[in-house]
Amino acid sequence: MRTNRTSRHARASRVALAVTFAVGLTAVTGTGATAVISAPSVPATVTTHALHSDAEHAKQDLVGKSITSIERQTRAAAARIKQATGAVPGGRAGTQKLPNSALSVAAAADPGVGGAWSAVIPTDVVPIFQAVLPNGKVLMWDSVGDGAAESYTSHTFTRALVWDPMTNTSVRRDVQGYNIFCAGFTQLADGRVLVAGGNKDSSLNGIVQTHIFDWRTETWIRGPDMAAGRWYPSVAALGNDEAVIVGGGPSVPEVYQTDGSLRLLTNATGYGDRSYPFLAPRPDGKVELIGPHTSMNTIDASGVGAITAVRDRDGLERDYGSFATYDIGKVLVSGGGNLSEDGQSNVPTKTAVVVDLTSGTSVSPTASMSVGRRQHNLTVLADGSVLATGGQSRSVDGSVDLDYPVFAAERWNPATGTWSVLASASRVREYHSSAALLPDGRVLTGGGGVCGTCMTKGYLEKNIEYFEPPYLFRSDGSGQRAARPVINSAPATAGYGRNVAIASAQASTIAKVGLVRLGAPTHSEDQGQRYVPLSFSAVGTTITAAAPATSNIAPAGYYMLFITDAAGVPSVAKIIKLEHGATTPPPRAGTPIVGIRGRCIGIRGKAAVDRADLWMETCDGRRGQKWLYSTSDKSLRSVDRCMEVAGDALQAGSRVRLNSCRGASAQRWVPRAADRTIRSVTGLCLQPKARSTALHATLKIATCRKGSVAQKWTW
Repeated sequence: MRTNRTSRHARASRVALAVTFAVGLTAVTGTGATAVISAPSVPATVTTHALHSDAEHAKQDLVGKSITSIERQTRAAAARIKQATGAVPGGRAGTQKLPNSALSVAAAADPGVGGAWSAVIPTDVVPIFQAVLPNGKVLMWDSVGDGAAESYTSHTFTRALVWDPMTNTSVRRDVQGYNIFCAGFTQLADGRVLVAGGNKDSSLNGIVQTHIFDWRTETWIRGPDMAAGRWYPSVAALGNDEAVIVGGGPSVPEVYQTDGSLRLLTNATGYGDRSYPFLAPRPDGKVELIGPHTSMNTIDASGVGAITAVRDRDGLERDYGSFATYDIGKVLVSGGGNLSEDGQSNVPTKTAVVVDLTSGTSVSPTASMSVGRRQHNLTVLADGSVLATGGQSRSVDGSVDLDYPVFAAERWNPATGTWSVLASASRVREYHSSAALLPDGRVLTGGGGVCGTCMTKGYLEKNIEYFEPPYLFRSDGSGQRAARPVINSAPATAGYGRNVAIASAQASTIAKVGLVRLGAPTHSEDQGQRYVPLSFSAVGTTITAAAPATSNIAPAGYYMLFITDAAGVPSVAKIIKLEHGATTPPPRAGTPIVGIRGRCIGIRGKAAVDRADLWMETCDGRRGQKWLYSTSDKSLRSVDRCMEVAGDALQAGSRVRLNSCRGASAQRWVPRAADRTIRSVTGLCLQPKARSTALHATLKIATCRKGSVAQKWTW
């Protein structure tokens, strides 16, 4: 590893001068400018590379060397780096500036253009593995210690913690009995985290054990044993609430079933690489194996399984590349590999492709990143765009090269297919780094290290940084944070094909509604994350969004629900659970009841007095339009009074009004999510008088008519 500061600065100067003439880049013209990368690079050529082989892992991680020898090299390397650069390894000081560094300077000057990075925050474990939990906290773990797994003789525990991004505090939740380093994992339908495999010994053998983390109790339990040990497998959630485990050594996939047992896919054999396979969800319920190798295969995880060869992806081996599902059936794949590209050898590719699984399987090129990356992370953002962070731009030194880190983030816009260079992080995020989207729209990045070559080069990142994307800042150059739309209320659960009522004072400004599945990143991939756009309409202060039609599009489980305004600013997410057969619950406190033509149930004359008629009025969020359903007495309440059938006359044609709550049968209602009706205890439906569509039509109860739009309500 070179440590001569002068040579590094000379290289940086040459690179910076070259940026202006780079093909496909918009030149930086001043503070606040951004670089848009639009032209795909010349196709890369592949050089021989032992993709993820055990021999390569052993070489890079120094298997067979004594811990004394490794530590001696580590101390010498750290001292040499500090003497040459004036900084400990991992920071930007003393490292080569990459082709996009000059571009990111302009982006960093205006966070509305380039976003902003937080200070570096230490953690008790290296965040190699992250799983975002339904309560907004993050489960993190690494291995048995800071050193390479091969340097330890005992693998009877795993360092783990639960991190709270709101307070930057954590609680240790170590695994006892086994080391789940290099395992695969995903969130199950109930939010628990299924972890398959891990590290058995100093020879990097896999383990047969599975573990399950319960986010409600913050405890680990043992799951069923697999048929064989796995190390570097991937796990993907399925539409039937099962999860498929692929790779990591054994060539026969296994399925974690809803009864807690495992099933072998004996007819889906053929892929056993220890390579964290890229598993992308298909809208038909199958799973597409899209990387890191060039060939793509469709896996059917039903019954005893099936695997079908589909096509070549793009001719590139993309080991330690990354991927992200940014729309239904659409996957962005970028970087990775050890190639010759643009006249340089031993570099990862900067190219990217879109794999479309919506109808068959097709692949199309999209714009290239500004610089080649491997060991980077692609993260789906709150608005459906994709963020690239970290990685290294050369592969000369294998898994770690502190001379060629990539500090600048980049954002890919699905609408234009272009990349924009953003602000730069402070720490190197190469091998064993991770990144995940948080409910508040930030991205938590962290980790790096914990391998043999990591130790000898002094690379250990036991810390995190937060990235705030440009959408969290005003676009006027002021650097101030943007005013964000607010989700005032939304249901905790939603059923497939049902409407989801979202209350927001900014409803009229909303341009996009979407779900993001909770992330589960490690080793440059995230099997869990996906962005699911929702169709919607907005009337007054109510947004009515259509939940995904099937669980093949969005497997049951927890998602971050974001609304994004016309300026591209997202809300803080409401975490919502998609369930099979779930019904929309009755109105909760502060929920408007919206009927025909998007009008709200309100109080006639707006006077909250006894015996006031109820009518249809324009939704404006006033107090008299907010309702609560009391499960104890089945009443619908607003302004401390109850909706009732006037005169206790529970017969068709009776008018409906507001009155003091008294527990009478005339004040008992049954909101039915199945057909969106609100019924009296006698089974009559609430509707505007004479099924009128007029403003200020009063309410009555009438015989229920199947499909009548006048009797359908949203809450």
